[in-house]
This record gives sequence, structure tokens and C-alpha cells, in this order.
Amino acid sequence: MSDFILEIYGEEIPSSAQSLIENQFEKIFSQLFEDNEIKYKDLLTFSTSRRVVVYVNGLNNYINSKQVEVRGPQVDASQMAIQGFLKSNNIENINKLETKVIKDKSYFVLKKKTKKQNISDILKTETPKILQSIKWVKSMRWGTHNDRWIRPIKNILCIFNNKLLKIKFANLDSNNFTFGNYHFEERKIQYSNYLNYREKLKKTFVMLERSTRQKHILKKIDAFCKKNNLKFINDSSLLKRISNSVEFPNVYFGSFDNEFFKIPEFLLKNIMSDKQDYFIFKEKNNKLSNFFGFVSGIQVKKHNKLVEGNLNVLKARFSDAAFFINEDKKKGLINRVNQLKEIVFYEQAGSLYDRAKRIKNVIKFIYEKLGKKDDQFENFLIYANTDLASELVKEFPTLQGKVGGFLANFENFPKTVSQAFSDQYEYEFSKSYDNFLTFILSISQKFDSILGYFVTKESLTGAGDPFGIRRSTLSIIKICIDKKISLNFSELFDFHRNLYLVQNINLKIEFSFLFDFFQKRIVNLFKEMGFRNDVILASIDKEFNPYAIIIRAKKMTELYNSRDGKNFLKAFKRLNSLNENVENKSVEVSLLKKEEEKNFYNLIDYIKKNIDESKHDFIFENFNYLCQFSETINNFFDNVIVNDDNVKIRTNRKILVNKLHQVLNDNYRFSLLEI
Repeated sequence: MSDFILEIYGEEIPSSAQSLIENQFEKIFSQLFEDNEIKYKDLLTFSTSRRVVVYVNGLNNYINSKQVEVRGPQVDASQMAIQGFLKSNNIENINKLETKVIKDKSYFVLKKKTKKQNISDILKTETPKILQSIKWVKSMRWGTHNDRWIRPIKNILCIFNNKLLKIKFANLDSNNFTFGNYHFEERKIQYSNYLNYREKLKKTFVMLERSTRQKHILKKIDAFCKKNNLKFINDSSLLKRISNSVEFPNVYFGSFDNEFFKIPEFLLKNIMSDKQDYFIFKEKNNKLSNFFGFVSGIQVKKHNKLVEGNLNVLKARFSDAAFFINEDKKKGLINRVNQLKEIVFYEQAGSLYDRAKRIKNVIKFIYEKLGKKDDQFENFLIYANTDLASELVKEFPTLQGKVGGFLANFENFPKTVSQAFSDQYEYEFSKSYDNFLTFILSISQKFDSILGYFVTKESLTGAGDPFGIRRSTLSIIKICIDKKISLNFSELFDFHRNLYLVQNINLKIEFSFLFDFFQKRIVNLFKEMGFRNDVILASIDKEFNPYAIIIRAKKMTELYNSRDGKNFLKAFKRLNSLNENVENKSVEVSLLKKEEEKNFYNLIDYIKKNIDESKHDFIFENFNYLCQFSETINNFFDNVIVNDDNVKIRTNRKILVNKLHQVLNDNYRFSLLEI
């Protein structure tokens, strides 16, 4: 058995691009082998800051020839079609074709043997095409060639069966060697076999697997924490980003002066982790520690200068932050609100001040709809987004909300308001989090962001989500479900649209568009939660109330899985199959002759009355009645001929069937279930 390895070595690959190229290599090479019926044992992909690798083992050296059938035109096809098939397959005599019946039609069939193919030839031809097909978010060209890559390539290692496989890409011919870690010794590493290649990379300070680099970092951090009695604040995305930045992670530690603790903790954390890619620690009492850790690709014996250099950068960042804090405190939130008038929200969607007024009104609307009061908060709501005009947010955009909460607290806003300002941009909340104003503010500002986006954009195309519209939609749905907030999105949309109209902003979309947009998100979410697709669709109401939808989905699932429920749904299936669209006429009671149709009529009235009283949950709250319902429906269809010879009776019975179907399907959408 043979193996294949391809390594593209060059200048630094950004962290965000490494998983992208690994995934594409795995997908495209897998498809190549599948299309050519090439069997293999393992297909592995790796990436570091300098190289990306695909390795495949368990390959044969060639694909054996085999007998295949090529289907031609039908036997009774025109002579032009038949001659065209003969010519395209280099056949002179039609007698070399056989006939075969496929789905009751007779076709000409050509049986022939494929040629024996060397897998090395396939890889030699297809690998450059694969490299050209890679899709980067951003790519570049260098030199005089037209091939593109994320960064300039310095070397291509391409080996099949431990021998050089000659390919060409980006004006480079492939080689049977690579290079080690350029920070230590960028000398050639001759390839002999895969295990030897891995061993030589390791000796030249290259950890090929991301997981190995991460484990190495965590091991160093764990030892440091034990020595200094600290707790590590583990951020998986930060750990991945840092491990992607080096081929061999050298971990160093330092500490800053305690005087910087006058800066808010959220800001210290942001500077260290987001701005500097530093690891953060806590004391045993959960207070932020002044220790920090960082990774470098450089290994130095005397690391004091390296630590000191990083500390100086950190001090400068902290000093800038302290300056911005003092400037923002001087002006505060209240005095900045007019600055929002100068900042555009979305093009044609007004200013941030217009948005602030909308959000204030939406919060009041939601509180009223939920039967709650917000009198103590109303005067503060206009300042919810005022921190967007602060110096801190201009310098640290990801801290919007956190800065608002900090300044609101400094200006003695109620604690509930300060916390709501701080947490309004969160996408999920823990079970213990109970600030109701936060939930409503979060829903309001995200809903306004979604509508604001669609003021100028009539659709959201592509897989990307640069403005976070899909993510905001999911967040609203999750908040409503997790915090049991029953909110009619149809009413919310109408109210919100009117707010836009008052501000002379034209919202182009209708609720039907927003309904479809939200429905896609909730279907995917509920599938992940384990609900059946038909149950989800049957549970979505026209008002689109996420909390009501999940309650309905749970009850629908319970009905579907119960014995009495299954029998009832089978009875409904009979009803559904015989239902016809009839004019909206009333049932003529005088024409009901049989006991079974009288009971059927009484059932309609009984269910309708109870649904009206129980707000649509009657069926789900009364499983004990399902047997009776099923029996009444089945007795009707077993003993009553709907298509009676008498036109009046026939029409009356069709109306009867339609009425029961209507009352059940309008309220429960049972027809969408796969029964």
C-alpha cells in the first residue's frame, strides 16, 4: 500500500484561514477519491502558521480496469442520435452495441473495459487543479503567475509512494524536501517516509497538530497555576487562535502593577485577551490576578527582556484605557446622547438617536403587552446605546454595552438599568440570570437591528453574516424560549414598522418576509434540540411566538408518541383525505339523519367551544378525550356515506367534514404531520 503527502510551505497563514484550508483539503481530496473509486485508509489534514498538509495512506498504486456499461439512445431513437453515439465512442458498427430494457424502455448499451490507471497520474493531474480551486476569504498573487494563495508560497512538498510527484503551482515545481521552524533553523528536511518526516519536523521545532500545540500550552499554564495558586480563565477560541500563530509554542509569564486595577475588570480582560492575545488568571477568591501569560515562536534562555517588552506594551494599553475612562467620565452618558444624532445607524435607517427613541418605545410596548410596568426605568432607556459615542467604545468596539453599563453605574443609574446596559448584547443568558429589563432591552435592540438592516437590504444572501443578523435572530428566539417570554412577533413588527414610518423611514419588507426569515432559524434550532421537522412546522403559529411554539412542539411530540394520540391522528388522516374546499356555508342541522353525523356535528361545536376557552391548548390538555374524538370520527366515516346520491345531503356532509377539518387544522395544523 502507498501513501500521498502534500505540504504547502510559505509565509504566515492567518489563524482564521487555517481551519478553512484544512476543511477544503479534506472535502476536495475525499471527493476526488470517491469520484475515481479510489480506496484509502486515512485522510488527515494539518496546518500551522507556516504550512498546510494533507496526508493519505492505504492507497493502491493503480486502479484496475473494469467492465462498464455506457447507456446510449433508445432503440427507436432517430438515426442521427444513434450515429452520434457511435461516433462519440469510436464505434463503426451498430452490431457492437447490445440492447437493454430499463424501466420498460429499450436502450442501446455499450459494454467496454476501462483502462488501467496509475493513481500517481491522477494525483499529478488533479492536485494543481485542487490548489487552484481553494476559496480564500482574501487571497493574493505574487510574481508573474496567475495562481492565488493566502500568502506567498516558498516550497511545495509532493510525494506519492515515497517518491517525488512532479506538479507545478504558483510558478513552483514540487520538491522532495521541506523546511523546519524558521525561527530556529530553516534548513532542508529531506523526505524519506511519513514517520521520518514527522520526527524531523519535531526535532526542528514544528508541532504539526494543533491539538499537540494546545496541550503543550495548557501543560505549561497548569504548572504555572499550581506554583502560584491561580485559576486559569480558559477561552477555547483564544487558545486556538494563539496555537495557530506559532509552529512551536514557547510560553512565558509576567505580571503588571496593581495600580492598574483602578481600570474596570472587563476592560483589563479585553485588553489582555482581545488586543494582546494574552492568557488571563484569577486568584483563588475569583478576583482578577495581575499575572498574564503569552506565547512566542521565539525561544530565549534569558526571557526577562521578552517579558519586559510585552509588559511595556501592556502598560501602554492600560494607560491609554485609563485616559479614555477619565474622558468618558467627565462627559458621561447623559451629555453624549445628542452625539448619537450625528452617527448613522444603517444607510436610510436614520441615526443612532432615531434608533434610541425606537428602542425606548419598543421596550415600553413589550412591557405593556406582557402586563408589566417599567415606570422606574423609562427615563433612562434613551441612554441604552449612548456609549457608542464614547471614547472607550471608539477604541474598543467590542466593549459596547459594557462601557454603557460602567458609565451608567458611575452616574448612579439604577443597578437594574446599569446591568441591562452592560449585558444587552449578550446572545444567551444563564439560568440564574434574572434581570428582566436586560432580556427586553436585548430583544428590542436586536429586533431593531434586524429591521434596520432590511431597510436597505431586501435579502440576506450567502453563507456569511457580517452584520450578525442571523445570529441576532437566533438570540431573540433563544431568549424568549429560555426566559419564558411570550411575545407576538407579528404585533411587534407592526408596532416597530409604525415607529419607522413616524421617522419617515420606509421599511420595505412585510411580516411575511420576516416570518420566513425567522422560521428558517427556529427550524434549524429545534432540529438541533431533537424535534421532528413535521412537528416543528406544525407548531409554528402565524403570530410567530417562539415561547408558544416550543410549548406546542413539546405537546405535539407528546401527542405523537402516545397511543391515544396516534389513534387520533390516524382518524384525522381520514378526515384530511376526504376534506374538500367548499363554500363557507353553515351545516343544515335538519339534514343530519344518522346518529353518527349528529355526533360528528356535536363534536365540532364541542371542540370549537373548548378551544376558544383554553386559547388553543384544549386538545393537548385533554388527552383523555382523544379516544372519544377518534371513535366519533371513525364511526362517522365507517357508517356514513359522504358522497350520498342526494345532492343536498352530499353537500351538507362535505360541509360537515370541512368544518371539523377547519377547526382542527387552523388551530393545530395536523395536516403537516407525517402520520
